Amino acid sequence: MAAGRRAAVLLLLVLLAGGLLLSAAPGDPGALRLRGVGLLWWYAALVAPLVALAVAVPVLAAPSAGPTPSVAFWVSPVVPAAVAARVFDGAAEAPVVVLAAAVAPLLALLVARAPAAPPGVAARLATAAGAALVLGAGLSVLAEAGVLLGLPRAAVVAGALACAAAPALAPRAPAAGARQLALGLGTLGVVASVAAVGLGAGAAPWAAWRDVASRPALTFDARSPAVVAGRVIGSPTTLAFGEAHRVTALRPGVYRVTDGARPHEWRLRSGDTLELRPGDRLALDAGAHVRFEAGKRVPTAPASGVAWADPPGRASWGTAARTTGVALTLLGGALALVPPAGARGAARAAGGAGLVVGLVLAAACLGVFGVRAAPELAIGAAPLAAPLELPALVLGARWGRAWAVAGVLALVLLLAAAAGALAGPATGAARRRGGLALRLGVLAGAAATGLWPGGDPWRTGLLGLGLAASAGVAPRLGGGGPRAALAGTLAGALVFAALAVAAPWLPAWAQALGAYPALAAAPLGWAASRGGRVAAAEQG
Repeated sequence: MAAGRRAAVLLLLVLLAGGLLLSAAPGDPGALRLRGVGLLWWYAALVAPLVALAVAVPVLAAPSAGPTPSVAFWVSPVVPAAVAARVFDGAAEAPVVVLAAAVAPLLALLVARAPAAPPGVAARLATAAGAALVLGAGLSVLAEAGVLLGLPRAAVVAGALACAAAPALAPRAPAAGARQLALGLGTLGVVASVAAVGLGAGAAPWAAWRDVASRPALTFDARSPAVVAGRVIGSPTTLAFGEAHRVTALRPGVYRVTDGARPHEWRLRSGDTLELRPGDRLALDAGAHVRFEAGKRVPTAPASGVAWADPPGRASWGTAARTTGVALTLLGGALALVPPAGARGAARAAGGAGLVVGLVLAAACLGVFGVRAAPELAIGAAPLAAPLELPALVLGARWGRAWAVAGVLALVLLLAAAAGALAGPATGAARRRGGLALRLGVLAGAAATGLWPGGDPWRTGLLGLGLAASAGVAPRLGGGGPRAALAGTLAGALVFAALAVAAPWLPAWAQALGAYPALAAAPLGWAASRGGRVAAAEQG
């Protein structure tokens, strides 16, 4: 690796580590305000990504850089949707998710080398499975977006999969051109949609963040559709109320309320109300139509703007472990899924890097605009789907639907670009024997994942990235011959699968390992490969 490239990689790692340290430092220095916005948010969502881009682009664009992979592997719709949703929810790890999602693909492009050593069969299969899960998570996001527009889920998945299969199965040269075009148009479409929402909201992202963070409580606005016309519940949900609240049923049905440990069932007609007390839990089935009370706290939102901006316990050991886990998963997944280098020009490489960073930052802005305009969008919404409802709410029914359709079409283009790029690492090489069969397997696995009802695309995407990191890239970093790499791949895959399956039953201190199995599986995969290398050296 050339000195300039090595220095750029080191600086990007330092930027990522800085975000982790600022998030987990005792005393929570990231909560300090600069012009009303938290220091951690300035760093993670603006300064560090732009510095990383400024460092990476000259290296990627240098005439001596050689062939550069396509950055399209990182634009599966699950990436921008997850960034927007984590910011919208006020998750403790949200700033690090933004930072890692912006920096990880740049690091992968810098580290990728050509020619690369061909991976073993086991590593190729594990990486293919990871690619299928990432693409399937993107299909799930598109399916939920289609449902919001009134389209059948299966039809949306079928149409999106057809668009994704074209660049994934096409010959190399036409596929590269189509992938680049889809990447550019899709990214610009998402950015334009977010810009339209920002103009409709009448606030810059930092002003919107400052407004939300200053609110004593996140409440139902009197003009909110959930208060005026009521909200239709898309997915079964249970709401926990911290204060007295009057909920009105607008559709007949059975409503279940849990008062402490005592469950109650009420058969309500349209117009009947439930008087809920602090501590009550209301279970709502899909299809329920209810109206909420203006001025009351949103039960799915953080307690206040401060709790959204700076969640309590962000500097705790448990939160620090989860934050480290998500950063490791995103970084390792990017290193594993980056496609083989191709004959790409310097200008295209630099432009692609700028597009993917812009996509991530636009998604973060969408999350901020969403929680400012309507924190209740998460009620009864499918995972990651809440911010997708924002255009219709902010821009009005007519223009909002038009921009929502444009945003969905942009996500379809991003999925097509990602599918074309992910076919590379999934198969090891486009012309290798069995490569076509493996690419078809990736697309079939993605289709099955996208059609699976009730899944969480964020969890699915993390599983795909984590599996590829643990069984694909970690053993490769350990070095050694084919046997050592196979040992590392098997160790990483088995530990990852065991932790993922056992996640619901893990004790509280190990919850981070269940949420992000790569936190343990990737180091063990590396150690097994490294141990095999040392053993082979001693025998030799």
